[in-house]
Amino acid sequence: MIVVFGGLESLTTSAIFLQLIIFAALITASHLFRLYIKRKNWLSLKIVPLSFRVILGALILAVIAQIAIHFVIYGLIPSDDLSEFSFISFVGYVFGVFGVLVLWSAIYILIKSIQKGQQGEIEKLELKSALQEAELMILKNQINPHFLFNALNNIRSLILTDQDRARHMVTHISDLLRYSIQFNASEKVTLEEEMEIVRDYLQLESIQFNDRLAYIFNIDEETKSLKIPPMAIQLLVENAIKHGLSIQKNGGFIRVESTHKDEWLIIKVTNTGQLGTKKKREGIGLKNLVERMKILFGEFAEFKLENSSADTVTASLKIPVT
Repeated sequence: MIVVFGGLESLTTSAIFLQLIIFAALITASHLFRLYIKRKNWLSLKIVPLSFRVILGALILAVIAQIAIHFVIYGLIPSDDLSEFSFISFVGYVFGVFGVLVLWSAIYILIKSIQKGQQGEIEKLELKSALQEAELMILKNQINPHFLFNALNNIRSLILTDQDRARHMVTHISDLLRYSIQFNASEKVTLEEEMEIVRDYLQLESIQFNDRLAYIFNIDEETKSLKIPPMAIQLLVENAIKHGLSIQKNGGFIRVESTHKDEWLIIKVTNTGQLGTKKKREGIGLKNLVERMKILFGEFAEFKLENSSADTVTASLKIPVT
């Protein structure tokens, strides 16, 4: 910035040239100071040692800059418009440049500190996301062998005694495995897609139960397009059969229902049976489902397993609709 105290007539060519020299020198000095701060990694220092270095560095650089400026304008490019050298003026210029450098450094360090903090938060979120994704894949890989073992165990009991039924079971298992492979990489699937595999699974189980298993679907049309974790309902149904219906002499029923209430998707799987007083029926499948729910929805999702009447048990999922 050029300040003309004597009016426009005092703005001579030499004065403009002088101002350009001063401007170039200050820009160069500030640029070199920034590079020095960056090279010495001052931004990683605490506030006290950082402040000390900035103040001392700005003072030294201001002195050097004024020496260079005075050497150029008095020694290399003398002008008749210049007043005689004054030490007091020289000191005043030094402190003026010093103040500018300190202010500029404070702004630069503040901006860099904010950027560094934001970058740190981004890196933390990326790391957290990567860890959750890895954990989610581990849980999925635990679920699939667990389910496959149960399905193959069902087929083994029929393959020698009823080949026709065994053949139908193989067809349903094929559909189940295709679904499992297709959606293994997906965090969520639609409820309608999930219900297709639940239907295959129940048809597979009904073959083994010899008409002792009845199932009912009460699915709200509004919920069919909503997203849920893959294999979520299938795990609830599998758990209901394994720990509920399989120990009932006369079999029983399973009812799967879904509703959309406010901002929540509510899924309920009710089956014949009762929870034991000492131990709840939570195997690896349900535990993994709960962990996946936490990863995908945090503390917002809910899972409950409770006796809903004198002869029924209900497992319910409450998932936020996004």
